[in-house]
Amino acid sequence: MYFLDDDDVIKQKIVAELNKYVMSQRQVADYLEILPSNIPSMVKDRKIEPFFVFDDGAVRNINLFYRKDIEDYAVKLKAFRDLRNKNK
Repeated sequence: MYFLDDDDVIKQKIVAELNKYVMSQRQVADYLEILPSNIPSMVKDRKIEPFFVFDDGAVRNINLFYRKDIEDYAVKLKAFRDLRNKNK
């Protein structure tokens, strides 16, 4: 597939695909307008689920999230926030 490309082109293609489909913990927090420190509890409560975890057994791991899952959750979160604000 990429055998004719040099390493720099391959890297650019991978980065472009990752940016299209994957979000880091920080990006998720920014997108959902929450503190990054809330991400682990949201994962633990299964509100959001990473699709890949680096160093799963380590004390500190890195979660990668599928962008579409986070976008879908953001719609639900917005509805919940709107409802909460309406009832104040």
